[in-house]
Amino acid sequence: MSILEQRVVTIVAEQLRVPSDKVTAESHLLDDLNADSLDVVDLTIALEEEFSSAEQAIEISEEAAAEMRTVQDLITFLEEHGAA
Repeated sequence: MSILEQRVVTIVAEQLRVPSDKVTAESHLLDDLNADSLDVVDLTIALEEEFSSAEQAIEISEEAAAEMRTVQDLITFLEEHGAA
């Protein structure tokens, strides 16, 4: 598991109040982790805050967030947008 993946799993577990050992890249946010739409908004804000820096702002649009179904979708988005 990469450092990025570990950080995302930790944030997802904290935001959705689930044990981190229940969160995998394949976990579906709604079906497996019981997130609702408000949880997803809070999660995207937490990810933006965690992975943005003075040099690079990470912004997850509502449209992009709506398309993210799994933890891997979050990881892929962050990788594609320069998160380290």
